[in-house]
Amino acid sequence: MTKNKKQITVEDVKKLATPDELELYSYVEEHACKVSKTIANKIQTDPYAGGIILVYGPQNAGKTIVAIEVGKKITNPKLNIIKAQPKVDRPDVPENLFFSISRRQDKNVFSFADKRDIDHLFTKYDVVIVDEINFIPHKLQIYFLRELMRFIDRGGWFVGIGMLYTAQGGEFLLPALLKERAKLTYELTATCQKCGRRGARWNQRLINGSPSDFEDPDYLAPSDKVTYEPRCDECHVTIG
Repeated sequence: MTKNKKQITVEDVKKLATPDELELYSYVEEHACKVSKTIANKIQTDPYAGGIILVYGPQNAGKTIVAIEVGKKITNPKLNIIKAQPKVDRPDVPENLFFSISRRQDKNVFSFADKRDIDHLFTKYDVVIVDEINFIPHKLQIYFLRELMRFIDRGGWFVGIGMLYTAQGGEFLLPALLKERAKLTYELTATCQKCGRRGARWNQRLINGSPSDFEDPDYLAPSDKVTYEPRCDECHVTIG
């Protein structure tokens, strides 16, 4: 009899296992909260100037904390704010939920799946906060970018959050384009999971415990065989 394959959940992918790990992560969380406050202050200082703010970093760098906290820190009641992320079939991107490894959650999240959803984002709100921008499906990216630029021209603020660098050391196309157009950019870093050094900028993809190579696709969801770890410059390995 074949055993059922274990289903990987968001808790498996993101939840830190011990209080000690949470304590080590606290400096990342504090920095993410400071970045959130800076972004919120920028938007509230000139609420209708419009612009792109990009926040990027590897796994465990506090990106989802920024996604959760920015909206809370914008207190101008005249600004309509939405928090969103692409709807994708990945355990690390749960539908209609922000979930950080520090166990912070936000259930008031819109998971968009098509052009109509994108229209909703950019016509109904003044501030659009999107996490996991690197996972926006390729078939939607051109439309998303076009509607985003129209939104910015009308004076809207966009806060894009996600990974800039692929596991192979390249760049995801949409975050790279947003970086070129952004008024402000913030790079978050993590603790290298191999040597413990702070300032890790990269994600190391491991397949059955070994680094993947350039022949593997840019997108591979976490599973019982595929895992991701933040790595510093010295510990990050590229093969191929």
